[in-house]
Amino acid sequence: MSLLQVHSIIIYPIKSLGGINVSKIMVEPPGLQYDRRFMLVDEHNNFITQRTRPELTRFQLESKEGGFEVLDLSTQSTKYLGFNPTMGSTEEVQIWDDRVMAHEVLEDWSVWFTEKLGQHVRLFQLSTSFSRATNPAYHTEKSKISSFADSLPVLLCSEASFNYMDSLLDQPLDWRRFRPNIIVSNQTAFEEDTWHEISIGSDVKLFGAKPCARCQLINVNPNDGTSDSHILKALSKTRKFENKVYFGQQFVPISLGEIKIDDLITIHKRKDAIF
Repeated sequence: MSLLQVHSIIIYPIKSLGGINVSKIMVEPPGLQYDRRFMLVDEHNNFITQRTRPELTRFQLESKEGGFEVLDLSTQSTKYLGFNPTMGSTEEVQIWDDRVMAHEVLEDWSVWFTEKLGQHVRLFQLSTSFSRATNPAYHTEKSKISSFADSLPVLLCSEASFNYMDSLLDQPLDWRRFRPNIIVSNQTAFEEDTWHEISIGSDVKLFGAKPCARCQLINVNPNDGTSDSHILKALSKTRKFENKVYFGQQFVPISLGEIKIDDLITIHKRKDAIF
């Protein structure tokens, strides 16, 4: 039997902007450290994403000492975002059905993004004082909260599942369309659907809470924001269940600690996989 290992780890410090590949990361109650701790909102304090603003792909991030550098590919301008930037007011922001307290980030970030996007937007950071609770059905002893992720804290996909998508499309698929946090090296496509619990390395355990339902976001080319409807259509031919299309599994931390590239993974399978 082939070994299961961590192939890639990716964080997305600002929701719906570019991701950063890292070699190791801490797993915290709301997910991977630094992942989706910031979010852009519109004039009504509603979150914005690539679903409605695919041009957000123009913003790429790179790790820097003490924070991140945000690069606007359209203008080649950059701006540094620290882990703990200067905060302004604490306000309620909306992400899907959740209303969450968050801090506006000062240091002219809202001005910077507003000028780039041609729309009044503001940048907020998730508050450590007011957490975002998850559905009690997915609670573990160590994690009852999430970040600004769409739903649960950690999204895992496998190499074999991406290879399966390549075969459907007859061309290599850019995995960034699916915005995973962890990619696993394996041989069997979609076996992650059956993982009830996994251990990564010596410290971290994750609960395989539910499969990830997909939308038109996977049609968005992460290089230029253009859309290709064939991606979601191809996936729906084999991965559709009760009018939803699935790819990847959402996980919740059971125990906390560090994970790194090449960590071995052990699994406990579920009995109720939908596929």
